[in-house]
Formats: sequence, C-alpha cells, structure tokens
Amino acid sequence: MGVLEEEIISERNSARSSEAVSRLDSLSRYLNTGLACIAGCSLMLMVLTVVGNAVAREISAPYAGTTEIVGWLAAVTTAFGLGYTQINKGYVDIEALVEKFPQVVQSTLKSLMLFVSAVFFGLVSWQVCIYAINVAENGNLSETIGITFYPLIFLVALGFAGLTLALLVDFLKQVTGGEGK
Repeated sequence: MGVLEEEIISERNSARSSEAVSRLDSLSRYLNTGLACIAGCSLMLMVLTVVGNAVAREISAPYAGTTEIVGWLAAVTTAFGLGYTQINKGYVDIEALVEKFPQVVQSTLKSLMLFVSAVFFGLVSWQVCIYAINVAENGNLSETIGITFYPLIFLVALGFAGLTLALLVDFLKQVTGGEGK
C-alpha cells in the first residue's frame, strides 16, 4: 500500500470519527438542554412549593411534606443541570498549576481528567440506578407523605448519565482534536 493510499484511508477514518463525535455532541446537547429545561421547571416548582407553604401557614396550616417535596425537587434540579453546566463550561476551572506545563502535558492532563471524570460519573449513575432498584424492591415510602420515591432516584441517575455523556464527548473532542479544545 502506497503512502497516498494510507493518507486517504487515514483521512476517511478521521472524517468518520469526527462525524461520530459530532453526532454524539448533538445528542449530548439535545439531552442536556432538555434536562436543563426540566431543571428550571423543577426550580420554579420548588419556589412555588415554599411560597405556597408560607402563605398556607399564614392563612391556616402548612401542608405536610413540603420539606420532602423541596428536597426531591432540589435533587432533580441539581442532577439535571450537571450536563448542561459541563457543556457550557459553567464550572470553575482552576488551571494555576497546569498552565505552567508545556502544551502537550496540558492536553494530556486534560484528556486524562475528562476520561477519569466520565468513568467516575458513569459509575455514579450506575450505582444510583442500583440504589433506586433496591428502594423499589424494598417498597420504601417517603416518611411524611407516604409515596414511592424511587422514580426520582432514577431521575437523579439520568442527570448523572447526562453529565457522563457530556464528559465523554469533551474527552473525544480533546483526543481527536475537535472543537472546544
């Protein structure tokens, strides 16, 4: 096989991997933007629940389960916002030490951290799913309201899965030289 043929094959493989990363990126953006919209609605429900409870307290008596409901909504709000925050780089990135290294070392460290983070949060999502299954099998109910809450635990796992996907896409962009490097 000649050098020209090897270059053509290499370019085709590069184009295919770039297209795959682009599709994964689109999926990640779509999923995490949707989850962020739900997180915003959850935040509004949290506010309405707290305000409604305060008004009810002044008029007659507060309604039961406000703390549980607000806690669940807070968990969903937080988990559903993680992937969107990763995509939009809305986190604090401390580079004081890393920026002193050569560019190759910086790039390698960033790739390593993205990979390790993706694996870690993938494991978190998996373990939260296992926990939700255990809660469902045990028939656990919330203490105050007495309703099943394992579906909310699955939602938290979904939020971590969205973060995992966003981290995986960032890792693939980093190692393939894609945008956002």
